[in-house]
Amino acid sequence: MMKTIFHVSFAALLLLTDIPLQAQTGPVPVIFDTDMGNDVDDVLALSMLYTYHKARRADLKAVTISKGHPYAVTFTDLMNRTYGLGHIPLGYVGNNGPTPEPGRYNMQTVKYTEEGRPFFTYDSTLAEKVPEAYKLQRKVLAASPDTSVVMVVVGFSTNIARLLQSGADEFSPLGGRALVAKKVKALYMMAGMFGPQPFPEYNVVKDIAAARTVFEQWPGRIIASGWEVGSRLHFRARSLSYYYPQLWEHPLVNAYFHYMKMPYNRETWDLTSVLHAIEPERRYFRESAPGTIRIEADGKSVFTESAGGNHRIMLLEEAKIKPVLKRFEETAGGIYGKY
Repeated sequence: MMKTIFHVSFAALLLLTDIPLQAQTGPVPVIFDTDMGNDVDDVLALSMLYTYHKARRADLKAVTISKGHPYAVTFTDLMNRTYGLGHIPLGYVGNNGPTPEPGRYNMQTVKYTEEGRPFFTYDSTLAEKVPEAYKLQRKVLAASPDTSVVMVVVGFSTNIARLLQSGADEFSPLGGRALVAKKVKALYMMAGMFGPQPFPEYNVVKDIAAARTVFEQWPGRIIASGWEVGSRLHFRARSLSYYYPQLWEHPLVNAYFHYMKMPYNRETWDLTSVLHAIEPERRYFRESAPGTIRIEADGKSVFTESAGGNHRIMLLEEAKIKPVLKRFEETAGGIYGKY
């Protein structure tokens, strides 16, 4: 059995608990869209949302999945149930979605055994039973108050593009673009690269057409966290041994161990969008002046300032790196909302 390999002193952990989570105006309704299985930061970002949900800082309405492999759904369901939130509905892009390969941890974690003993129960056919992602998004939006829902997208734009292009259905007489304009407060995306020497960023380049659709047609605010932000923020693997001392018996840590050879401190791209979406008032990140994000033919993302633009990019100051990482450990560690 894999034993605990890190040590964090109790005194050090006390330093992580000094910022209250409770919102002053009630929980923020959230739809979380993820390519679960392509990187382990998706797991950490989802764990943050569980903590915010249990602390009534967020109301996690749905998790929709943009990775086109069925075990992305199975793993996400395992996470929901582990945290006592199995009622949160799931939506799936379908097997024709981007990145249909299994990934490094979805199947490996779900099917994990030790000495022949399975650790987890799961339904391998679950992806066949959940609704298509954009349909679930329409259902949640139609039932929500106007301009109330925050959408956090940390994978491909596939599901969101399909939402925009959707027509009237049993949930709403509005087309997708009109439904978004009526119901969504803001869209927070981990997508693009806006620093020096930009390159085609992964979440964009895996479905360039969908990313173009979203940035060209989204009717409200988009706040984008580029690759250059999360690449400066490394989640400390050693913190997991305190928050989850059972290690392999918890799917978050099991996935972290499977993703890369331990110990490693992983970049936290997806966590940045979650933190800024749920706690913008704490100003962990700055936002640029308004402008427009354009996706080029090769997948590069270009931000141009313009007074009437609906897009902003997130900016990280050097002095904020330690506070942000501290907050990641508090929330992804679930210190306020133990499962």
